[in-house]
Amino acid sequence: MKPRFPWLIHLVLLVTAGLTLAPFAFMVNNAFRSTPEFYHGFFALPAAAHGLVQVAGHTLTGDDRPLTLRQDDGTVVELSRREAAARHWTRLTTGVVRAWQVLRPYVINSFIVSGLTAIGVCCLGSGTAYILARYRFFGRQFLFLFILSTMVFPGVLTLVPSFLLVKQLGLLDTYAAMILPYIAGGQVFAIFVFKSFFEGLPEELFESARLDGAGHWHLYRHIVLPLSLPIFSVVAIMNLLGTWNNFLWPYIVSSDDRHAVVASGLFLLSGSSFVNDVGTMFAAYLLSSVPLLVLFLFATKTFVRGLTSGAMKV
Repeated sequence: MKPRFPWLIHLVLLVTAGLTLAPFAFMVNNAFRSTPEFYHGFFALPAAAHGLVQVAGHTLTGDDRPLTLRQDDGTVVELSRREAAARHWTRLTTGVVRAWQVLRPYVINSFIVSGLTAIGVCCLGSGTAYILARYRFFGRQFLFLFILSTMVFPGVLTLVPSFLLVKQLGLLDTYAAMILPYIAGGQVFAIFVFKSFFEGLPEELFESARLDGAGHWHLYRHIVLPLSLPIFSVVAIMNLLGTWNNFLWPYIVSSDDRHAVVASGLFLLSGSSFVNDVGTMFAAYLLSSVPLLVLFLFATKTFVRGLTSGAMKV
């Protein structure tokens, strides 16, 4: 049945989308502004962007007159179009360049930790789920329920024991101190999702493969993996999001900057000399969110396909 007031529904959706995207737009805008611009005009557009538009207008109209530019010390200079465009572009990207110079090692560390964690969770979780779903043994269901029961414990409850264990193993200030607990912590959700999907695969495929002499490894590699790629994407994306945005655990187990990830890197940046540089701080927030935005753009279809194909089947 068609709604009576479709325009009202669209209006509500547009307003909700606008309110949701407003903070992100505010962050992007301030990433290209200087600190004086921020305090003089809270919601104003970057002055350098306005200058580039002016240069483009002069170029399109063929106006060769010099362009006036106010410098940081308040003096006004006259520049050619090329010089003015270079000056405006430098002012526009100063915050981004500074933020990237500081965040680059932290971003690389986050890629290493998040990528290896996603691979480890998918490999171990899918292998365990395959055994629970396709291998018949005594206590199989009890073991699965026992694994699921660990989801009732909040993560903060295991924070101190996990830290003590990592410390006793001598893994502090290493990548392993973050990767191994992340892999262990992501197993429950991965096993639940993989097992639910694996049990829905047609038994005839496995029977025919067994008649040809295939073992469990061949069944897993040649039947389960090709049919489960959307489910693997669901588990991988969920783990990537969780590990990329996690701040507390990396900050606890890594006391030096060499292994700091992007979340703790932003915290360290807020306590540095850049804390009063508004453009650099907002640019750092923007750069830290770019990988997740790219992941969202390129993995949304695969993620939705995995959900609709039974990833959340109970």
